[in-house]
Amino acid sequence: EHAGMVLKFFGATERGNYEGKNILHTGMPQEQAAAQSGMQPGQFEAIIGEARKRLYEVRSHRAPPLRDEKILTAWNGLMISALARGAAVLDEPRYAKAAETASRFLLRELRSGGRLLRSHLDGESGFPGYLNDYAFLIAGLIDLYETTFQVEWLKEAIALQESMDAHFRDRENGGYYQTSDDHETLLVREKPDHDGAVPSGNSIAVLNLLRLHEFTTDEKYRQRAEEGFQAFGNSLNRNPSQMAGMLLALDFFLDQPKEIVIVTPNVSGEAAPFLARLRAQFLPNRILAVVPEGPILDAQAAVIPLLKNKIAQKGKATAYVCENRTCSLPTNDPGIFAKQIARVGAFPETGGEPPGD
Repeated sequence: EHAGMVLKFFGATERGNYEGKNILHTGMPQEQAAAQSGMQPGQFEAIIGEARKRLYEVRSHRAPPLRDEKILTAWNGLMISALARGAAVLDEPRYAKAAETASRFLLRELRSGGRLLRSHLDGESGFPGYLNDYAFLIAGLIDLYETTFQVEWLKEAIALQESMDAHFRDRENGGYYQTSDDHETLLVREKPDHDGAVPSGNSIAVLNLLRLHEFTTDEKYRQRAEEGFQAFGNSLNRNPSQMAGMLLALDFFLDQPKEIVIVTPNVSGEAAPFLARLRAQFLPNRILAVVPEGPILDAQAAVIPLLKNKIAQKGKATAYVCENRTCSLPTNDPGIFAKQIARVGAFPETGGEPPGD
């Protein structure tokens, strides 16, 4: 009788059908199965719990499936980006915390002498990093800054970009090689240009450069991004669909990305009403900084010049929406802010201010 209830709960009605079922699937809600069996929910739950225990005991005698235990820098970089963006869009702090934990692990365990390593297994890291390792982790760290607003992540991204430029950049033709200049000698030093299930390192690298230029105003980043477009221009013209990631970078380049700064009088949490409005809009081509007034803003302004001379007006959180270093009128009103970030084209109002020195 109990076996019949278990089979019904797990979506099977006969022994043969049951044996082919994935036991993680349930055919109906537990309350419904209990009612059909004429049992109290607590009694039914106890029976199902006992069935799960017996199944686990039987399965523990089987050879477990093989599992790849190694930790790859590149794939974790993609994961950090996903967690950071998910935290921002869903307003879910635990995702940001997980991204920070992963970032600290990679920077501690998979970096040696300022250079990234490829993989980590059983407490040991090894193999020189490839282009994807650098590009994906840099992107993840930029995303993490735009979620946590802790400038350490942006500084780490800049440091890794410098290392990548020093060892992977094609100085003559633009773009980046898959391997570093001190990698083992290969017949061909590949320069990847295909975005498949995983984007190419070059597509992500060019977008990273454009984002870093917006944050730092350092022209070398934009120049190197332009070199990347020149290097892969023929590929983009012949078959743009094979470089979807590079097209995203090109869209950022041809657009006027919004430079959004929110200054709070005390803590960054005071920017929540503005971030809620930003969260409600799809605005891929932008950078974002949220900073409290005082020493923290002054310290971050050394990295992000756009922050200079920004204040929390009237003692309230104040948003500055800028394009090409020229800002719309600052506002304390989240509703006005929402209209500013939705606007396409030049700011119509007069009095737009330059970002500072």
